[in-house]
Amino acid sequence: MSNGRPFALPEDVGLKRKRPRDYLYRAASAHIRAHLKGGSVERHAKEMFDDDKVTDLVIRAASSAATTTSPTWASALAQQAVDDSVMAIATLSAAAGLIQRGMKIDFARRASIRVPGRILDATDAGQWVGEGKPGVVRTQRMTSGPTLTPHKLVVITSFSREMSEQSAIEQVSRALIQEASALALDKALFGTQADDGITPGGILNGVAPITATAGGGMTALNGDIKALMAALSAAYAGREPLLIMNPVQAVSLRTVASPLFNIPILESTALAAGTVIMIEPSSFVSAFDAAPEFETVTAPLFHYEDTSPQDITGGTPSPAVPVRSLFQTDSIGLRMILKAAWGMRAPHIAVVNGATW
Repeated sequence: MSNGRPFALPEDVGLKRKRPRDYLYRAASAHIRAHLKGGSVERHAKEMFDDDKVTDLVIRAASSAATTTSPTWASALAQQAVDDSVMAIATLSAAAGLIQRGMKIDFARRASIRVPGRILDATDAGQWVGEGKPGVVRTQRMTSGPTLTPHKLVVITSFSREMSEQSAIEQVSRALIQEASALALDKALFGTQADDGITPGGILNGVAPITATAGGGMTALNGDIKALMAALSAAYAGREPLLIMNPVQAVSLRTVASPLFNIPILESTALAAGTVIMIEPSSFVSAFDAAPEFETVTAPLFHYEDTSPQDITGGTPSPAVPVRSLFQTDSIGLRMILKAAWGMRAPHIAVVNGATW
């Protein structure tokens, strides 16, 4: 035992406490260095970060489970790496902020996970009865809920050789992966698309928009917020609502909101101007792999397009523009693949399009 605990923590063995997400970016940095200089990823991780047991577990997590000889604290931190990484981009991504507040599940290599739905009805809680009278027994009703099937979130970025060799590669890889992940999450999660087997369905798929209140200013703002809350209340939701909106509406609301206005606000550029969402976070569920897969390359051409990349062909002109050769520019490409999925356990979401405030 260490300091009265049944197992040692990092600080008990002389290690500085770090956030779980730090080990994810250390693993990415080790992959880049290994590809640049040769040798195993594990060896470069040890050279860069000494005897970092957590980073070693993150590196091995995609291919093998942690062994029973791994320190308990290291295994626990490794399992939290992805979850903590999503939390870290909450300032960049409204989707990450919602994921942080909702139910989170680890895929743990499962092909799919069926999540029970929610039905909120006051009669399910019981009834008042008189003295000596029998109590009413109610069966707790559950809907089938969403089935979470893993979808691949792919983040691809590149580093020049000079950038890869510098001591700040951990911080650089962290910034690039975070920024790319934030954009990808927001665009997909707040979309109206159905699940096509490639991109997860957006949480606005099938949600009928509420007609925006006309007139602009405070009148329209009050009308839209009340209409959104009324929609949630009709579904027995709204106890701890969350507002998600385009930055234009977020600025307008924060400018005029009373100090007593206590509904959290998240903003996302993935939402069109005038779009305002109100959601019950407890009815939202997401699932991620415990660890992502990393791969590095130096040979291929990269199509630097973040919206709708086309195949690289020999046509004149090629539809893939702009294109850059990693070999010709002495660069290294890093690809991260993470399995993710999400859904609503109950229809506790409402949206206004075309807000006039």
